[in-house]
Amino acid sequence: MKQLSLLFLGILLFAACQNKEAETTEVKPDSATYPYTIKEAEKWEMNPDSKNMIIAMGVVKAFENRDTAALKEFIGDSINLVVDGYEFNGLKADFIKSAQEEMNKYKTILIKMEDAESVTNADKSKQWVSLWYKQYWEDKDGKKDSVNYFNDLKIKDGKVIVWSEYVQHAMKK
Repeated sequence: MKQLSLLFLGILLFAACQNKEAETTEVKPDSATYPYTIKEAEKWEMNPDSKNMIIAMGVVKAFENRDTAALKEFIGDSINLVVDGYEFNGLKADFIKSAQEEMNKYKTILIKMEDAESVTNADKSKQWVSLWYKQYWEDKDGKKDSVNYFNDLKIKDGKVIVWSEYVQHAMKK
């Protein structure tokens, strides 16, 4: 009887451990009616290659360190920068000069990165990195402040060519 119970228990364990085929479900096309139509929608996917993420974070780190030499290495021959109340569209040398002027306003800068995402379109011709972070600073007059940032950086041939920065200012009391 004991052997029969062990045999029965063994059969149950064997049956329980067998892999069952995963159920497949058919993905139905999206039939939603959207309020806007996109002329040519990209098929964005996560970019598993870390190069673009390193470039995008390197740009922000160079700004945090107030290091234009490091910043220069990440910027394309020309760049379009759009930030809160300011736009720059021009050559790298002019951008670096403008960045140095901005960096000179600060005594310290500290960035706390919160999240990041790198995407590419299906044919890998368009590559973007998005960064979410909080920036703390002390200006030359000793005034301290902070804001939340969201950055979108377009990377082409290993260089940043578009830098869009969105700022979330603290609520006024």
